[in-house]
Amino acid sequence: MKHQLSKITALETIKSLKEAEADLTRVEGNGGSPVYVQVRPQDIVERLELFQPRRPGYGLRKVDTQHVNRLATRITRKGELDPVLVVKIGGKWVVVDGHHRLAAYLKLKYKSPIKCEWFAGTVREAMDESLLRNEKTHLQVEQADKAEAAWTRTLMDWNGKGWSTSKAQVVTLTGASDGTVAQMRRALKWHTNYKTGAEKHPTGEKLFTALGSDLRRHSWNKVKSVLLDLAPKEWDMNDAAAKLARNLVTRMTTKLSDDPEVTARALWLYNRDLCPDLVKALQKVMKSEREAEGDEEFWEPYKRAGVVSDD
Repeated sequence: MKHQLSKITALETIKSLKEAEADLTRVEGNGGSPVYVQVRPQDIVERLELFQPRRPGYGLRKVDTQHVNRLATRITRKGELDPVLVVKIGGKWVVVDGHHRLAAYLKLKYKSPIKCEWFAGTVREAMDESLLRNEKTHLQVEQADKAEAAWTRTLMDWNGKGWSTSKAQVVTLTGASDGTVAQMRRALKWHTNYKTGAEKHPTGEKLFTALGSDLRRHSWNKVKSVLLDLAPKEWDMNDAAAKLARNLVTRMTTKLSDDPEVTARALWLYNRDLCPDLVKALQKVMKSEREAEGDEEFWEPYKRAGVVSDD
């Protein structure tokens, strides 16, 4: 089953989780100790709808190309990397954590079996472990990706009466901010109560009218657009921005982010008349995102640089 990361919805994840739990082969007799297996990289498959919190290039790519290249170089010089975390679903080994390591082995056409850790829990617990391990790695998970992971988790845990996982647990699992998760819970509760007639909250009505009866079909970015009262034209603007970002990633990988001053000078040479308006537009976008995100720790460097303010 192939997936484009940018199009994976919470609904798809929830359905896939149910199917995967039924097809899971569990570790037996491990006594709580890690179990390791030897598996060829070519025999490990991906289930991106379950086990991949990062969405490089707005979901255009599964992995960060530069990081894969660095890992491939390390394999060439020093041998095997840390074990990839796997589960066995439907008789196939599935990578839970270590997508970049696996991609590096495949890039090198590594034929020998590699050491993998066989996760002993359920598929749901493996999803939790994937999020926790990504929070501990040195490769950054973007704030937008953390938010989408938190939105999926919020939808998975809601039963119409309350949540099976606490807000603090979702924050810890995904790395999203406390304020963002709280906003997600309010939005989902208001929408559900409006749909069932339990409470006619105006925000619930707004979400129901704009997005229909099933929020699981929509990304948090889309839901947030409704909460911020963005007009359909602005939705289209977000889609156009994501498309442009994907094109930039396709043509230049991460070159734009290598040296900010070089990028700034390149944009000046490209169209100096655009630059003043671009600065204003960027500050407007960042202010809007800060108000919606509410993660003060994340925004602190921008405040110190004077890009965003407390006003």
